Amino acid sequence: MRLRRRGAELDDTRSADDPPVVPSLGNGWTQPIRPTDYPALLESLRADSLPDPGPEHLVGWDGVRTRVTMLPFAPDELAGTTSTTLPIPDDGYRSEAEEYVALAQAIATAHDAFRIVEVGAGWAPWSVAGIVIARRRGLHATGIAVECDRVRSEWAMEHAADNDVRAQLITGSPDEIAAALALPWDGVELRVVRAAGWHARTTLQFPDLDEGDMGGAVWTLPGTDVDYRGAHLAHHDVPTVALADLLDAPTDLLHVDVQGVETELLTTAADVIQASVRLMAVGTTDRGNEGRLQEFFLPRGWGLSIDEPCTTLFTMTHPTLAGFTTQDGLQLWENPFLRADFPG
Repeated sequence: MRLRRRGAELDDTRSADDPPVVPSLGNGWTQPIRPTDYPALLESLRADSLPDPGPEHLVGWDGVRTRVTMLPFAPDELAGTTSTTLPIPDDGYRSEAEEYVALAQAIATAHDAFRIVEVGAGWAPWSVAGIVIARRRGLHATGIAVECDRVRSEWAMEHAADNDVRAQLITGSPDEIAAALALPWDGVELRVVRAAGWHARTTLQFPDLDEGDMGGAVWTLPGTDVDYRGAHLAHHDVPTVALADLLDAPTDLLHVDVQGVETELLTTAADVIQASVRLMAVGTTDRGNEGRLQEFFLPRGWGLSIDEPCTTLFTMTHPTLAGFTTQDGLQLWENPFLRADFPG
């Protein structure tokens, strides 16, 4: 395929003799993290000694205790057990290796302190694990977990307590939440925000879910009770918290799992993200969003370390592409401009 001139049809001031404009994507600095790199990175999360799981918890190789009742895809017999196996290709009950690798990379490259912001947090597995592991490595660790579902935000508080993480629950209107986030932390390690992560302070709709449904999203077809999957669900108003209010300090990892609205959220808030976030792990829910994120962040100089596409099954009918997704993908983005060794 021949390289076409870019911009000639858009810029009337360009002459036919001007050289072609070649787009510059990425930064030429970020290195891909390959599957062969996974074992070493995952081993860096391993705990030297593991806590007692007790009758209700599963303890992972990373030393994190999780109540099995919070894991909708886990068999009940995992309660009271310990797993020392690395999650390759996945852990069998929650997530794939790539999400753990993203956390490992963020902690491995942190200096003195570690800060994680988790949007669409559920029971805050990545925030709690990040804090537990980072402080074990001698880093001052803090996190914010954003979850608009009442039950799951309560689970996040419980999960934090189960792992000796000092947590604070923040609720209220968008302005009240922003004001609470601006207050001193006073020994708190994790702030659980009962709201939807968004690019502005407003009110959105969220479906009423049962405890086993982990696929809720702050979006519904206008004038209907249908969500992005085609499910008919009652919805209720939820406050939002703006990314600008969450990212008011240098952040080592922004973890986003928002089930289909990731492009709208991240591209609209791109300036504040670029100013404060070193690494960004995005759960992707359809091929269109994956491509749009690449088209947006690569020209801004971000590097894509992991690009694991989502899995789809085109059966039945759904109102959106994300409705066909059977397994989320993951993109791990690096902001090179916040690297100390980046030229310039």
